[in-house]
Amino acid sequence: MARFALYLFIFLSAFCGPSISKEYQLPQNTDVTFKYSVAGLPFEGEFKVTESKFDINFRDPVQSVFSVKFDLMKSNAGFPLATTAMKQVLDAYRFPEVTFESKSVEFNDEKFSVLGFLKIRNVSKPVNLIVTVLEDYNSESEKIYFSIRARFKRRQFGADGYYPLVRDAIIIQDVLTLNKSRE
Repeated sequence: MARFALYLFIFLSAFCGPSISKEYQLPQNTDVTFKYSVAGLPFEGEFKVTESKFDINFRDPVQSVFSVKFDLMKSNAGFPLATTAMKQVLDAYRFPEVTFESKSVEFNDEKFSVLGFLKIRNVSKPVNLIVTVLEDYNSESEKIYFSIRARFKRRQFGADGYYPLVRDAIIIQDVLTLNKSRE
């Protein structure tokens, strides 16, 4: 009987205790900045976020998971001609969504290294996202401020139009805010 009581206590503590993770999301219609180069000149565009979910584990942050969906049809490459070309190269009319889903999180040198899969043109490839939290936060925080940086090669996703005029490297770099989801 004592053994049963111990097992019951462990089970209840593990599954019925206070939650160790909290859910956050990016504000509606958030734009995430990306950088690219045309003929050696730098340009910026914005991916429009349509959905996001960040399940942040405050006791063990490396157990956190998140996903983000972008709408290419509402995104822009900085000016109309480049936006039209981007939608053509990324085949946005057939594949209007870009997604990122985390698979693992590591913490080193005050930064989170998030390995996840980026899906563009229905092709998924691993991408490493560097996340730096800009202010102290805890499970009671209503907002979390952080910077992100990732680099990938667009041709890995079959997006090779206008290469080499438009370089292969795409850099995602921005400062973003997460809002605590209402339960």
